[in-house]
Amino acid sequence: MKLYYKIVVALPIIFSQLIALIFIGIGIYNTCTGIMGIALGEMGTESAPGLKLLHALDLFLFGFLFIIFSLGFSQLFLPESKLSTVLDSITPNWLHVKNFTELKLILWETMLTYLVLMFVEQVFKSKGHYNWEMGLVPGSIFLISLSIFFIRKGEKETKNSK
Repeated sequence: MKLYYKIVVALPIIFSQLIALIFIGIGIYNTCTGIMGIALGEMGTESAPGLKLLHALDLFLFGFLFIIFSLGFSQLFLPESKLSTVLDSITPNWLHVKNFTELKLILWETMLTYLVLMFVEQVFKSKGHYNWEMGLVPGSIFLISLSIFFIRKGEKETKNSK
């Protein structure tokens, strides 16, 4: 049963890492094409190398989101494994999660950064033609920020009352 549990938990961790590598690879490709576009003087043309670089940044953040997800799951579900001890030694302190709330907050903050960059990309692509649908992303940014604020405020009040 213990081996079955490890396999069931390891599969999402492994596939999350693979997905992260795919997004990071596509981000590297977009970065190279964006730099090539700038080097070839395609600024202000339809190929828009600046947008390719901004999109590459989005892809890198999305890849890092999957990396953080897989690291958090390995720390939460496989704390005694050799993989977790190695990861604990090489990851920064802010990536050491002890419960789901910490993992959720780290993922929300990463997603918040991704949404901000996605909105900036939308604004540049719209070229001054805005519609009501563009307000959905800032609305979600506001709601996620508000959620993070209240969760952190609740954690501080809980620590102060002890």
